[in-house]
Amino acid sequence: MSYLWLALGLFLLVGAINFYQILLVAPDTVGMKAFTAALFSSPGFLRDLAWFLLAAIFVHGVFALTLWLGTAGWLAAPEMRNRQRKVTIYFAFVLCCAWIMIVSTRHYPNMPSGFIQYNPLLMSSMTLYLLSGLMALSVVVSLYKLCNTPLRKGVAGSLLVCLAGSVFWSNFVPESNAKASPWAQNVQPNILVIGVDSLRPDETGYFGSDGQLTPNIDEFLTRSAVYKDAYTPYARTFPAWLSILTGKEPVHHKGRYNLINISMLDPSQTIGWWMRARGYRTVYGFDERRFSNIDASFGYDAVVGPKPGAMGFVLGQYDHPMINLLSNTMVGKYLFPEMYLNRGRPGNYDPEVYNQALLDAVSADPSKPVFLTAHFLLPHFPWFSRDVEELEKFEMPEEAADKFAYQYRMMLKQVDRQFGQFMAQLQSAGVLDNAQVFLLSDHGDSFKFDKDQLEPGRDDMPFEVETNTRGHATNVLSLGQYRVVLAGRSYGNNVFKPGDVDGNASLMDIVPTILDVLDEPVESKGVDGLSLLASTKEERNNRNLFLESGFKTRALVADDMTKEQLLKEGIQVYTVNADGKMVVRDAWNDIILRSKHRAVIRGDWQLSMIPGMGEYMVLTNIPEKKWWSLAQYEGDADTKGMLSALCEHYRDDPGFDNMGVCGK
Repeated sequence: MSYLWLALGLFLLVGAINFYQILLVAPDTVGMKAFTAALFSSPGFLRDLAWFLLAAIFVHGVFALTLWLGTAGWLAAPEMRNRQRKVTIYFAFVLCCAWIMIVSTRHYPNMPSGFIQYNPLLMSSMTLYLLSGLMALSVVVSLYKLCNTPLRKGVAGSLLVCLAGSVFWSNFVPESNAKASPWAQNVQPNILVIGVDSLRPDETGYFGSDGQLTPNIDEFLTRSAVYKDAYTPYARTFPAWLSILTGKEPVHHKGRYNLINISMLDPSQTIGWWMRARGYRTVYGFDERRFSNIDASFGYDAVVGPKPGAMGFVLGQYDHPMINLLSNTMVGKYLFPEMYLNRGRPGNYDPEVYNQALLDAVSADPSKPVFLTAHFLLPHFPWFSRDVEELEKFEMPEEAADKFAYQYRMMLKQVDRQFGQFMAQLQSAGVLDNAQVFLLSDHGDSFKFDKDQLEPGRDDMPFEVETNTRGHATNVLSLGQYRVVLAGRSYGNNVFKPGDVDGNASLMDIVPTILDVLDEPVESKGVDGLSLLASTKEERNNRNLFLESGFKTRALVADDMTKEQLLKEGIQVYTVNADGKMVVRDAWNDIILRSKHRAVIRGDWQLSMIPGMGEYMVLTNIPEKKWWSLAQYEGDADTKGMLSALCEHYRDDPGFDNMGVCGK
């Protein structure tokens, strides 16, 4: 009972510290009180909160039971005085808590509880080994004394030997790479669509960067058909992935912003369902689902990643060393589903465990070909993780705003390592013996690099325009946000020929390309994209590709962006539905659509319409990085055709063309 009360006291203390900050301090500092009311009026959120509390109490109960088993045998010695016994109980409890905190810090040093990493004595291997040895000895002696018959002693000893053997086997015996591949005999190839969040093409070595950040991605691209002029129709993860999964423009798939109410969409019209109809096992992997409510209803047999919902936002900064260690285990998958494999808890995210979970889901039923869509979110804001490492080719800037780019590049280096490991695991498991693999980024990101700046095409422009804005989906003129990596690589066949492919490509083109590979009719699916294998350079360049911006706050484009500022400006847009999921308030739908930048790309040209600029439109020559006022442009670009296409595409949007440009 002493251990139980101590364990529950620990939980209450840690919980009070965390929830005081999460639910009391944060609302006062960022104007979150109305949102907090929405949380506690949602049955789904209350259910998730109750589950978390019960799971945490259960874990602490098991902790107390373990402490009892590990000490009760020798604490019950009759010669030990009561006062001595109580002091020993407190000492054993503190000792075990210190061990948990040390192990947690060694795994996740950038969690707030990892402040002890700066204490060399506590973080030394000798301290860990000494504490571990003392605890192991205590357990052995206690169990020996508790087992007062030869049979009990034999059972306890066998259990200890089995436990020690399993720990040794899992940590020190490598898996064999000689695995039979059940997929090699399949007529249909495995189809893998792998996305890296915020990956700018020009930050990879393949596209000319000398930063040495992406050797594994570069190696993949050198063996792939690389569509060097590829764009996302929407530079935010959820709408971009809807275009990837449907082959449609956002206007047609209806996913016009993050956290849109799913009832406004049609999840049945996705590649997942079409692949299931072809006999594929479909797997969806996302390591940050707080802003993406894609789930099994979009056609997936298995979903890998944290549970989406408002509880994920609440627990994003929750820090408890014991729960941190459990969150990425099979125990954590069921007890703490919002924390499991969650990149949204940056200091508690484990890339290797996410990779293994994806591989396990892919390998669960090798009797069927696999269709995998997996996303790796490390390069996304807030640009830090459990690991901090210096970059050889870049110096840490002094200005806070410039540090974002350095941290972004650090995350690129880490996600490249994660990608390389995952591809090696797929190769070892035989998944790539007969496969088509697409590598993409859902969007880029802008850090006000000089290389993103556009210059005016003439000296007498009637206005100034911001062409280099921070963030993504904040400005259609900032093409660093909209240009993406897009490549296809064949394994066990030669469908994709290595080399650069000219002509504008889009993330919408992935679905028709997959259908083309499988000889599936494209026309019946109502897609907007083109097959990258069947279309010509001229066809891709002569079509219209549309770009649009997303919901934007001033904090999102500020040089001194912080999570607190983003929350303060954005929280008024969101509420919590009855299922406990974050959604945009219905009243904001028209407001978001009215505020959108819109653009159309045809060939080398981009025509943009930006709210607040009145009747003025901006024409950009993409390769030359120059812009003109449309009214002053005198070249041979088909501006009338582009304007007509833009007006037709967005004509039904609320607030579109308030100045009557389309009618002139």
